[in-house]
Amino acid sequence: MECLKFELYSPCATFKTPFSLKGIETYPLPPYSTIIGLIYTTLGKKWEGEEFSISVQGNYEAIFRDYVRFRKYNRKDKELEVLPLEVPRLYNLHCVVHVLGEGGLIREFMKALRKPKVYPFLGGGEYPVLIKTPRKVEVEEKELELETKHSAFVPESKSQFFDQMGIPFRIPSFYENDKEKTYRWEKVYFLPKNSIVEGVLFVDEEGDVIWV
Repeated sequence: MECLKFELYSPCATFKTPFSLKGIETYPLPPYSTIIGLIYTTLGKKWEGEEFSISVQGNYEAIFRDYVRFRKYNRKDKELEVLPLEVPRLYNLHCVVHVLGEGGLIREFMKALRKPKVYPFLGGGEYPVLIKTPRKVEVEEKELELETKHSAFVPESKSQFFDQMGIPFRIPSFYENDKEKTYRWEKVYFLPKNSIVEGVLFVDEEGDVIWV
């Protein structure tokens, strides 16, 4: 079996969680919806219901706190307030992404990622991203025990393969309703790098586990 594999690099990025209340909180890695958006941006078209699986893993050097001016309308006093808002940034973000799907779709994605229609970015367009070496790799399912090289989003269905307590998240993936822009939400664990995993898992020819 083959899949598409590529790396991403961004000097800094924020992936806002929908449950941020008084401030902004970030996911530790780009959620599936961000990767889907990146792929279709490079294609120069909108998602039209195609189904495929995504594995996202990676590391960042540090989190630093930035401040931006935030404008908020005060309904009680009927005036516009300008407030400082703290924004966490993932510094020097490196990601490894795998995409498993139908062969023709994978070839189309690989071609677009190699020669994007527009300048690629993460998030809402404010974070430039470097897409490295989109390529096909061989994938096999085998029993293994290893120490992970990257932090990763691990589907809830794969949680039996590690003993450490991962951090639970619900992350957006495909649109559930394209007109209303509502997402399908996936239950995952954030598994830190250097974790020990054991079991029958998908692994690529370069030794990276594929979390699907």
